[in-house]
Amino acid sequence: MRRADVLIVLGAAVWSGGRASPSLQKRVAHGVDLLKAGAAPWLMVTGGLGRHPPTEAEVMRRLATEAGADSSRIILEDRATTTLESAEFCTAIMRKHGWTSAIIVTDGYHLPRSLMAFRALGAEVTGSASGGGSPTALGRTRWALTILREGAAYCWYAARLAGRVRAI
Repeated sequence: MRRADVLIVLGAAVWSGGRASPSLQKRVAHGVDLLKAGAAPWLMVTGGLGRHPPTEAEVMRRLATEAGADSSRIILEDRATTTLESAEFCTAIMRKHGWTSAIIVTDGYHLPRSLMAFRALGAEVTGSASGGGSPTALGRTRWALTILREGAAYCWYAARLAGRVRAI
């Protein structure tokens, strides 16, 4: 994998009591593994407040530091509540730091839409699937529904982002 300016781990559900969902745990673990392997010098975690506090990004930062990530290398984006907002807010942070490239970490089914959103906003991105969201992990019915939902969301994002491409 080519080295990037930053790794961006996209949020997922936080459960009651501030517990990370399995998908969130896998995303963060994969992001930390990539950070330790030298894929990028920075780890940005993104995700706002969902049904249960604290924000996804706060839970992700805790998980990352518990897994051995240097807290001084973690950047928190804690406002985004959608993939598109994550792309908007994270690319703004990238611009502020002078960064142009990122590796997006999320579940495999979520990567195409995520990459499209970041690229439409001018980021040079590649993706790395965390291993979460597989048919085995979700069960066949839930996985099928997730794929259908993601396909519809991809089409909606494509229409919404048409003509919105800009450079970082």
